[in-house]
Amino acid sequence: MKKYLSGNISEADWQNTVIDLARLGKWRCAHFRSVRVQRKDGSVYYQTPVQADGAGYPDLCMVKGNRLIYAELKREGGKATSEQIEWLEALSKVPGVECYIWEPSDYEDVKWILLGGIK
Repeated sequence: MKKYLSGNISEADWQNTVIDLARLGKWRCAHFRSVRVQRKDGSVYYQTPVQADGAGYPDLCMVKGNRLIYAELKREGGKATSEQIEWLEALSKVPGVECYIWEPSDYEDVKWILLGGIK
């Protein structure tokens, strides 16, 4: 596991790093991946199949003991969409739920949170 992450790490690599930390810290972790969709004209796009109000749902849901974390992951300098912010704001109103927007420069904080203060 890298101690320092370059600011140009992709969102996918950042997500894998956070999942690795979560597993190392014995968290149960879920991520719902997007799927490749091909239009009739042959062009391709990626979409996460969801129903109801799923647009903007956080990237990761992690639980360990009595803690529940929702995390939206962004590449360095990336901005959350209004739907993502709405989800995190709604979830943060639930007592005890922790909500974060993390980018690679937050690595040490993420490590602290997921590994219980281990540096």
